Formats: sequence, C-alpha cells, structure tokens
Amino acid sequence: MKPEAFLAMRDPLGSPVHPGLVEILLVVTYVLHIFFVTTAIGSLILGLYGLRRPEENWQRLARVAVRLAVQATGLGITMGIAPLLFVQVIYDPAWYSATTLMGLWTTLFIPVVALGYLLLYVLYLRGNVAGVGYVSLALLLLAGFTMHSLSSAGLYPSRFLEWYAPGGVADTSGTRFHGYNLSRFAALLFGQAALSLGVMLHLFAWYFRRREDVPATFLAFVERIGQGALRLGGILFAGFGLLWAFTQGRELGFALLLALMALVVGGFFYLHASRATKEGALGTLGLYLGALLLVGLVREAMRAGAWGRLGYSVWAYPFVWDWGSILYFVVTALAAIPVTVYLAQVLYASGTGPKGGDPTPRVERFGDLGVRLLVGWFAFYFAVGLYVVLRNL
Repeated sequence: MKPEAFLAMRDPLGSPVHPGLVEILLVVTYVLHIFFVTTAIGSLILGLYGLRRPEENWQRLARVAVRLAVQATGLGITMGIAPLLFVQVIYDPAWYSATTLMGLWTTLFIPVVALGYLLLYVLYLRGNVAGVGYVSLALLLLAGFTMHSLSSAGLYPSRFLEWYAPGGVADTSGTRFHGYNLSRFAALLFGQAALSLGVMLHLFAWYFRRREDVPATFLAFVERIGQGALRLGGILFAGFGLLWAFTQGRELGFALLLALMALVVGGFFYLHASRATKEGALGTLGLYLGALLLVGLVREAMRAGAWGRLGYSVWAYPFVWDWGSILYFVVTALAAIPVTVYLAQVLYASGTGPKGGDPTPRVERFGDLGVRLLVGWFAFYFAVGLYVVLRNL
C-alpha cells in the first residue's frame, strides 16, 4: 500500500491532544497493563503447579497464587483499556487494518477473556478442580496471542494488501493470524510472567513479614520461590529476547537494540535474584517497573520506525485541543487519585501490625475527602451531560 493511503486513513477529526502526549501515555499505561497481565499468567501457572504438590507450603502458596491470578487478571483487563484507546487514537490505520484482517479472532477476544476469567474464578472458589484452571490458562494464552498478533501485524503495513488478497483473491474470512513472532510472544509473556511473579512473591513476603498468623518458614519459602522465578525469568527473557532480535528485529532493522534490551533486562534480573529479599521488595518492584518501561519504549521505537519508513509520523498526526475532554480527564484524575491512595493506605495498614491494623484517623479523613470528590465527580459528569443535551436540542 502507498503511504498516502495510510495518511488518508487517519481520523479526520485528529487527536484531541498533542499526539506526543498520547504516545507517552501509551507507553506508560502499557507498563501497568503488561505488569498485571504477566502477573496473572505467572501466578496461575505457579498455582496449577503447586496444587499438584503434596507439601503444605506448596498447597498454601498455590491458593495464594490462584487468588493473585484472579485479582491480577481483573487489573490487567482494566489497565488494558487505556493503551488500547491510545493506540486507536494515533495508530488507527495500523490497528483497524489488523483487526479487520483478523476479524474472527478480534471478535472472539472478549468472549475468550470472559470465559477464561470465569473459569479462573471457579478454580479460586473450588480450589480442587485443576482441570478448569488449565482450560482457563489456555483461553487466557489464546487471548494474549490474539493481542500479540494484532500488535505485531501493525509493524508490517506494506503487507496489509498481501494478507487481505493473497494471490489477488480477497480473503474476508478473518480466520488467519498475521505478523506474529513466537519468540517475541514468549519473551514478552512467559519471560515477563516469571519476572512479574518473582516481584509479586517478594512483595507478598514483605507485606506479611510482621503478621503473627503467617509463619516465618512459609515466608522464607515464598522468598526462595520468588528468587527462583526471577532467575528463570531472566533466562527466558534473555533467551527468547535474543531470538526475537535475530528474527523480527533483524527484519525490521532493530536487531542490535532488541538484543541489548534482552541481555540487559534478562541478565540484570538473573544476577539480582540471589540478592533479592523480602525487605528489599519495594526496590525490586521499582527496578522491574523501570525495566518494563524500557521494554515499552523499545516496542514503541519499533512501531514508530516501521511506520516512519512509509512517511507516517505520529508527531505529524493532526490534532485539535479538545478542552472539554481534557477537563473531563483532569477532574476524573482528581477524584480517582485520593480514593486509590486511601485504599492503598488501608491495605498497607492491615499488614503493618502483628495481627493487622486499622487505618489512622488521618487516613480516615483522607478517605472522607475521596468520597466527597467522587460525589462531586458524579455531579460534574451529569451536569456536563445535561449541558450537552440541552445545548443540542
């Protein structure tokens, strides 16, 4: 396809803010999304493995891991909305072309995720039906591979016409996956799943280290498993990352960048695993989020480079400042941040004492402020809607 065709496919209304800001938000929200998604996959795999072990520590850890998988899946789905919307804003020719070419899998994505999530809840509530967990894992992996293919296919705009009409005959079935790279999929899902799991296990041990109802021997066991997960994640990410570099990376001209990223991230966490402790869990989390940010930046550089060769630049995307949308975004953030901080403080307080604890009066007052801001947000939301309706009568 000619570059002019892709430029013509852009939204004629343009972006509601500067496209550079959208690109930054795309990378940042991707980090949060992929952290929870990979945590869900890693903890589910660990939970299924632990359910097969007879030891008490493994059985207890399996229950913790399955519960973590449920929570992380929900957070991963929620956090995935933002980067998906940002992609549609500035990469709409890539996204909508890919979703059309793989229309069947695009349509099945939400039902597959919903069924996988439902079965995961069944495993969490019953605990003794591991077969349901394996089906859930398979469905979530299918959903992950679908999103991987949609994202990866967007790196090959020059092949869109070939995929749509192979041999000159239009294929509108949407049943084929296009553009996927198995080594990339393995590095970004399985490699990062082990790393995310290792980070979360250390956070778990750190959080419960002062609780009398959680045995110290169990926390030491969790810490050792977390170290092993970090070590395994480093090996998987470096190995599959190098394969990614010398396949898709070499094809797109990013072999060296991908290889360096794989070796730096994988090698660092492999070496860090032996020094990782529950007391330093917050530091490990910070290092890992930095590594995920590096991965997100490299992914975005690949996409920008692939489209830049065709004369498509995100920074040249037309935009008009939509102050109404910006105001709505700011008000939502002002209402949501205090509530989120309050919930985080309550969760932290419950793990600080030997038998848990209650939030301080100051934290409770902060929670009251959050509730008032939420009420104000609802009033603002309905007021704006009523204004728009009356204005357009």
